[in-house]
Formats: sequence, C-alpha cells, structure tokens
Amino acid sequence: MTGRSPSEGVALTGAPLCDGPEDEERTSDVIARFRANLPDRRVSLGDLIGALGDRSLGTILLALSLPTIAPVPLGVSCLFDLPIVLYTAQLAFGKRGACLLPEWLLKRSVSRAMAGRTLDVAMPRLVGIERMLKPRAHRLAHIDQERWFGLLLFILTLTCIVPLPLTGWLPGFALVLLSLGLIERDGGAIGVGLGLSVAALLFLVLVAGSLSYAGQHLLG
Repeated sequence: MTGRSPSEGVALTGAPLCDGPEDEERTSDVIARFRANLPDRRVSLGDLIGALGDRSLGTILLALSLPTIAPVPLGVSCLFDLPIVLYTAQLAFGKRGACLLPEWLLKRSVSRAMAGRTLDVAMPRLVGIERMLKPRAHRLAHIDQERWFGLLLFILTLTCIVPLPLTGWLPGFALVLLSLGLIERDGGAIGVGLGLSVAALLFLVLVAGSLSYAGQHLLG
C-alpha cells in the first residue's frame, strides 16, 4: 500500500498531503495489528483512523466504510453514518487533503468486544479483495483528484444509509473497493467499484420504485 512516514503525514486538521513512498505492508496487515492491540477502553473512530496512519482519502474512507461489509448491529453502523456523510460531503464541495472530521465525531466509540467482532467479520473480505489488487490503470488510479468523484462518494454514502431493504450492502462493498483501489492505486479495482456504484444506485431506484408502486396499489 502507499504509506507515509510521520513526517510526511498531517494531523487530522492539518494541511493537504503529498504522495509518499510505496510500502510493502498492506492495509489488512495494519488492521490486523490494530485488532490484536485494541485499547482496553472503548474503541473510537479516531483510534481506527490513527492506527491506519495514512491520512489519504482512501484510508479514511476505508475506516469509515468497513462496517458496511460486516453484519453489525444497527448501533455500530450508525456510529459511522454521520462521519462518512460529512466527510464525503466535503469532498463533493472540492475539499481535499486532511480529514476535517470534528473532534466530537472522532471520539464516538463502541465497546472493545464490539470493535473486535466487527473487524473479525470484515477482515476476511478485506483480505480477499486485497489479493486481487496491484498498481495499474494510472488514469483511474488517481480519480480522487476529480471533483465529481467526491460527489459520487457522497451520493453512494447516502445510498448506504437509506432505510430500504437490501440496499445498503452493495454500495458499502463499492465504497470499500474504491477505498482499497485508491490506497493501492489500482485503477482496475476503482473501475469495478464505479460499476458497482452505478449498479447500487440503479438497484436503489428499482427497490424504491417497486415499494412505491406496491404501496399505491394497496392503497388503491
């Protein structure tokens, strides 16, 4: 994955970032180490982002979207809903660089046991995706520089939290794939993630339309 040394990174409210040297350690390795050394107290969003170390768009987006591919309780997924909406909304308005999440959101936490269960469920899927990733398709690999991409992430995030049956998993998986594609600079993975994003949005429209039609039919 693309890594940065502490001197190359920034604080959560610091200045924009520049690219760092390539590191052999993969994102799953970092998260596995975090899982093995969870804080004794409750585990916060800031703890996870801090463990990932890199303050790039990909790693922050991954930290926020991991629970979307794990069947976790509603309370855990809601913990990440507001931060990811706020973060992608800033991307949609063209803000880049450091994570601008407020401190009170970074301190939102779950129990140590719940954090462990969430990571245990998400990790095999994360490793499975990583096995297929490698740097390629340079043009798509740097799509995070495009403003419309931030808008797409914002819309996709809203799709994740719409309370309709079966509509949350596909956009969540697309977000994780896009995140890992950005981290590994794999344009192929990003391309597949974009395709899944379109499919997720079309599926949402289909489900919403079907429920609306069924409701009108019953009322009629």
